[in-house]
Amino acid sequence: MEEKDKLLESHQDNDGIREYDNPLPNWFVYLFYGCIIQAVLYMAFYTGQGWALSRSAGVGQSLGSSGAEYMAAVRMAEKETGSAQAREFGGEELVAFLKSPSSISGGEAVFKSNCVACHGEKGQGVVGPNLTDAYWLHGGSPQAVLASVTGGYPDKGMPAWKPVLGAEKVRQAAAFVLSLRGNAVANPKAPQGVKEP
Repeated sequence: MEEKDKLLESHQDNDGIREYDNPLPNWFVYLFYGCIIQAVLYMAFYTGQGWALSRSAGVGQSLGSSGAEYMAAVRMAEKETGSAQAREFGGEELVAFLKSPSSISGGEAVFKSNCVACHGEKGQGVVGPNLTDAYWLHGGSPQAVLASVTGGYPDKGMPAWKPVLGAEKVRQAAAFVLSLRGNAVANPKAPQGVKEP
């Protein structure tokens, strides 16, 4: 037995088994404290606190939180969906389609069978926003409305309708939604979003 090995003061002999009271090796203690420091840094940078630290250090946006990176990717996908939809059905051609009476009447049937639960029968808003006022959460232009109906906003409870209804019915629904703007309805939901002309 080496000199540094000491029996515990409350040592009891249990079938020849001895209990020693030795300190942990230094390498193990350093590893333990290093793990604690690493855990704190990980939490700071990957739970949102790192954004403030990286900006104050002048590092830039590359060290942003994973939540910020996710939201940036979502915004980029929303822009790509809207621009892809505009390319699929050209700008002037799209506007003409969305303003045609046949598109609006076809869209009314689509709206009544799929959208009434959230937006109300007259578009006055229930869970979803009011579609009859001049305020829009994601833009009120024909392209923006079409992109909203096409891709939806799952994080806000609106599904992507293109996989469910197909491109033609989505365009008709967007045409009907655009026709609702400016309609006077009873008990409209309070305005949400940005006012557009």
